[in-house]
Amino acid sequence: MAVTSPARRELYGIAEIADALGLPRQLVTVWRRRRAHGMPEPDAELASGPVWAGTTIEPWIDGQRAARDTTAAPLDQATTRRIARRLLRLVALLLEDPRRPRLVNQALREVTEMLPVLESAEQDAVAVALTAAAAPVAEAIDDPTMLLAALVDRLPALAEALREVLTGTEQAADR
Repeated sequence: MAVTSPARRELYGIAEIADALGLPRQLVTVWRRRRAHGMPEPDAELASGPVWAGTTIEPWIDGQRAARDTTAAPLDQATTRRIARRLLRLVALLLEDPRRPRLVNQALREVTEMLPVLESAEQDAVAVALTAAAAPVAEAIDDPTMLLAALVDRLPALAEALREVLTGTEQAADR
């Protein structure tokens, strides 16, 4: 999916970088925290977050666009379902009383293993919804109750994206 080049800016924050790339803010935040994809260090840190000069970040943004235009592919249905199942399994395990830490940790690992797949996928509506749903795991929220709350907040968007995938599957099967 090609992203049109927005007007150049003097300063960029996480939101502006995400908009320039056509990606969710959470994903850009995760890249910064992990120092992933060669993202440059910010030029300044404010109370509101990191700030980059346009001359610092725009070459990197251009490189990310070029890389995505040549390598990104949409998630296939099997991968979409696998990621969604892992997220929903994690939610179900966090809802159990008493919690089973070994199974919760395993589910966390399984979701974490899928994050690079999401990062490298074309950021269509389904990938964006899955990325947003997985953001609390990517952000490494340690408190199980807070993690559960953050995951549950994102379930409606995930359900809508999955509805699109399932509707497409059912329509294909009817043909």
